[in-house]
Amino acid sequence: MQKLTLAVIHHHPAEGAGRITDWANIYGHQLVHFMAPNNELPNLMNVDGLIILGGPMDVVENPAWMQAEQTLIKQAVNENMPIIGICLGAQLLASTLGAKLHALPEPELGWLPIKLVDNQVMQVPQWHYQGFKFCDSKVSITANSTAWPQQMFVHQRQVGIQFHPEWNAEQIQQLQHAFGDTCPFDTDEALVFDAQNQLEQWFFKLMSQMFK
Repeated sequence: MQKLTLAVIHHHPAEGAGRITDWANIYGHQLVHFMAPNNELPNLMNVDGLIILGGPMDVVENPAWMQAEQTLIKQAVNENMPIIGICLGAQLLASTLGAKLHALPEPELGWLPIKLVDNQVMQVPQWHYQGFKFCDSKVSITANSTAWPQQMFVHQRQVGIQFHPEWNAEQIQQLQHAFGDTCPFDTDEALVFDAQNQLEQWFFKLMSQMFK
């Protein structure tokens, strides 16, 4: 496998790369980190792909730094660069591709089931109040939940994931420390040990398919 340099775009100090770092270490890829709200963005000429993480922001607010990030995403899509967008990252990617953002009837909070296009069901960590909605066939919807029908999409070499496959036990502990009682996850990680293992296997496979 080719050794790649991948840009990881962050939006909040407590939302780290989680198990993305474990995957990169296994395959010898280099992760380069950027904090978008601090006006830090990669030069696309220096990286082989983008991983865009989540954050507590609202895409509708669209501050100047977010506009710059969306311009970068649009450029990367036009170059057909491999991209994985997660939660806020997925919403930014979806918005760039023409999707609308909608408030969920009920927020998705905590460990909840999603169904993949192959009918596989996974328990995944969710923490979001809005969802993306594509109204055309520009993308393939590859996962859904009972709360919102569009949980994951594929467009060319770009994937948007509304849930958080990168959140391993250590990352969830960071969120609990940073957000306290507003963090919607139980402190007993043993309760979701099997779910974490399944999620890791699925996500490692996806990243290896995306970035090669």
